[in-house]
Amino acid sequence: MNSERSGKSRDILYTSILLAIALCVGAYLISTTVIIAKDGVTFIEYAKSLRASPVSTMLRQDQPPGYPFLILTAYRMAEIAYDDLSLWGWIYSAQIVVLIFRLLAVATFYFIGKEIVGPRFSFLAVLILILLPKPAEYGSDALSDWPHIFFLSTGFLLLIRGAIDKRWWLFGFAGLAAGLGYLIRPECAQLVIYGFLWLGLQFFWAQRVISRRKAVFALALLLVGFFVLAGPYMRLKGAVFPKKQVSWFALAPQSCAGYGQQSQIHSDTVYAAGFGSSDILEGFRRLVERLGDILMWFFVPFLLIGMYVYFREKGWSKPAKFFITAFIVLNIPLMIWLYCKYGYISGRHTLPLVAFTIFYVPMGLQTLGNWLSAGFSKRRLETEQNPQLWFFILATAGLAICTPNLLTPIRTNKQSYRDAAQWLAKNTDVEDIIAFPDPRISFYTGRSGIGYDGQTVPRKARYVVKVVKNGRDVPTDEKTLQVQAFIGDNSGKSEVIIYRQTR
Repeated sequence: MNSERSGKSRDILYTSILLAIALCVGAYLISTTVIIAKDGVTFIEYAKSLRASPVSTMLRQDQPPGYPFLILTAYRMAEIAYDDLSLWGWIYSAQIVVLIFRLLAVATFYFIGKEIVGPRFSFLAVLILILLPKPAEYGSDALSDWPHIFFLSTGFLLLIRGAIDKRWWLFGFAGLAAGLGYLIRPECAQLVIYGFLWLGLQFFWAQRVISRRKAVFALALLLVGFFVLAGPYMRLKGAVFPKKQVSWFALAPQSCAGYGQQSQIHSDTVYAAGFGSSDILEGFRRLVERLGDILMWFFVPFLLIGMYVYFREKGWSKPAKFFITAFIVLNIPLMIWLYCKYGYISGRHTLPLVAFTIFYVPMGLQTLGNWLSAGFSKRRLETEQNPQLWFFILATAGLAICTPNLLTPIRTNKQSYRDAAQWLAKNTDVEDIIAFPDPRISFYTGRSGIGYDGQTVPRKARYVVKVVKNGRDVPTDEKTLQVQAFIGDNSGKSEVIIYRQTR
């Protein structure tokens, strides 16, 4: 009883420290954000459209509606306190929603790590995850990654606890978490695969932990929980994975003819490229590169060492090891498939893989600390060896490397975009048509405009905004364009030129 109380007190202390640090980091990054991501503008505009016509908006948009709905909900709650919210009300609503879900995910990850590597290593792992610059940036921007990761990690934890505690009904809640996460990012459907694999194992494994009858009930609850939330959206869009337009999973293509045509065109383009061994190798290289960028490269060796130490031990049938192994085995090929089919892998795509494997970093730090302590202490007595000192030195060095980038405001190199938006808001009329090369300039200006590729000047545009890097790509049609403002950024390498069209 005393040890159980001590464990709960320790968990409360650890999670409180982690949440306090994550909150401080998130609040700082939100308050110093120069400009949100392009996708953030898309999500906010989606949320605005949901307010007026939800069904037609979901049919028209490729993005799932979950995160825009959360933005809209936060905005409506803010409206209760403030009657007239400006554009910043939408921006802060989007960012605060992400920060809240990042905080919730931090607590969830601590308890996942507790089952995988123990409470001490889990605390240190989540602390490192909080202080990594890229995950912190994604957790303070107007992006859907951390809301998705929260539901993914919550469902993952429910699967682990359901298997450990033999509570088959927890699989139903895991299905609900998968369904909610699917409405934010369809990748959350992978939780159904993990639950199916574990429950399927109970049918054939001699050392099963639950009976076949309970396994059937658990599987039924898992599927019902998922499809009761995800099914209506699948039916509406006519596909299981509508964003990636996976046409061979079509459910009801007749429900949206335009969508079906778009899907077919995209599918033809993809299959023309084909998959080859060189594509797979390049995809793997890109995956390693993105993982290294998120981990600042410093933590990569410790991650690999920790994984080696963890997976060389037996106990593959233990729920925590089973589910984390299934996650890694599925997500690595998934990332390579993403590159082979769509030609890109971003840091945002690899963030879940980093978050679910960060637990092995402290284990790798401890292992290397033991090696270094033993190597430098050959001439000393065994009692004089201090592996914890090396662990502290290595961990401190890694966190010190993270700090400068962590404290850098989000997109500080885009300050000229904000300045250009402010100039246009003050010096142009509402009815003026403005050609923008970047939707964020239009968004922060608060004016509607038309897209501009930097080459062909739209005739309808009264003002033209040009982003110039290193003094190049200035428009050649000087007779019809008069320079109104020249705005440079802090680096001096990228500027924004605002023209007025005279014809």
